[in-house]
Amino acid sequence: MQPPVAPEATVREALLDGRRMNEWMDAETRVDLAHRLYEQGRWEEAADELRTAIDINPYNPAWHFNLAVTFEAMEDYARACECYEAVLDLDDEDLEALNCLGVNMTRQGRFREALEYFESIERIDPTYEPCYCNRIVTYTEMGDHENAELMFYMARQVKEQCPLCSYSLGNCFGAQGLHERAIRCWEQTLELDPEHPDANFRIAETCWAMGDLPRARKHYEVDLARSPRDLDTLLDLGELLVEMGLLDEAGGTFARALAEHPDNAATHFCMGELALKRGRPLEAQRLFEKVLRLDDEFPGAHMKLGQALLRRRQNDRAIRHLLAELKRCGDDPDMLQELGQLLLEAQQTHHANGVLERLVDLRPDDPHAQHNLAVSCFLLDRFDEGIRHCRRALKLKPDYPLALYNLALAHLQGGRVDRARRCVSRALTLAPSDEQVRQLSKRLGVLGLWSRLRRRLTPRGGKEDPAR
Repeated sequence: MQPPVAPEATVREALLDGRRMNEWMDAETRVDLAHRLYEQGRWEEAADELRTAIDINPYNPAWHFNLAVTFEAMEDYARACECYEAVLDLDDEDLEALNCLGVNMTRQGRFREALEYFESIERIDPTYEPCYCNRIVTYTEMGDHENAELMFYMARQVKEQCPLCSYSLGNCFGAQGLHERAIRCWEQTLELDPEHPDANFRIAETCWAMGDLPRARKHYEVDLARSPRDLDTLLDLGELLVEMGLLDEAGGTFARALAEHPDNAATHFCMGELALKRGRPLEAQRLFEKVLRLDDEFPGAHMKLGQALLRRRQNDRAIRHLLAELKRCGDDPDMLQELGQLLLEAQQTHHANGVLERLVDLRPDDPHAQHNLAVSCFLLDRFDEGIRHCRRALKLKPDYPLALYNLALAHLQGGRVDRARRCVSRALTLAPSDEQVRQLSKRLGVLGLWSRLRRRLTPRGGKEDPAR
């Protein structure tokens, strides 16, 4: 027989149970609120509600999982991993948590750890297809394309058709430059899942890289039909239309992007580049100034504003912006190439020379980089150095009339008329209608005639005969 319980103790336990019940109900309410906030894209607030619920009841693995998914939406993959690990502390064989841990480790570049999680799934349940499918991505990121393909075929043993596997194998082929095989995989992805969010975009990018611009345009437009507000697709399609010479259509596409994303710096930047292409430097200037108001660190904005100002002959302002870009630019070769040329145009030869030297270090086999560096050397009266870079440019690209023309000028400056004449002769063969080359050829012809006349008028002793 149980001893009687003191009434005070019974009341206290009842109060504690009631408080606990209220806390648990509060936690459930917070989780429901977190779900609604997540659906609204208010991820920070959703995470706060989930953390509070977990503080009340840390033993619900679903709540840890939901918090991990919320951190993924915020692209905070490190904290997502911590939450998935909390799920595994409660159930060390939760396959979905193990799989998500592997995915998030891959996103952080922690490939070996990712593979360990996927391999642990295979040991627990070798029929769990995602552990093979996601290893295609991990091995592709590692550059281990052989194992990536192996994982694709292992996944097919478990599940005959999987759009994600086909998409990931396409990325593997794309990384190897096997464009047609990549496109076939992405087309298969679309057969299995016509609403796949990225397959059309990847096909468009790859067709563009292959030079098939109409086909690229078609897939961008299909992607936009599926997702009309997608900024990346709108801007890429606009830039493709610019390359195709369809400037009015490009302008319409950029205007559409601007209507959907009025405060996006990249949209204004693309419109500024189009204005330059159309020969409207004032319009371009205003657009690039808008870019810098939205994001004063936007890559290339100071440089492009400098270019627009140069076109408007506002050289002092242009130079300030070009030098501002020089302080910010990293080692992007395309940007260094353009910045070096603009600095030369602005007569900032020392700065241009430094930029072009960096470019040649990054791209020693680029004939245009070698030639532009040669020009900067010539302008600094460093003729021997410039001639070396001009010769390297011609070794890399023998049919380079502009390099031949500048090399001829350098030889002429050094009094090497015969060498200059040989360079111009080659340049004329490559570009017979180039007016600069033709004028230099005439000049060299006059010099040759004068040289021959002087030899005829000069006696063997070396002095002119006044009697003649």
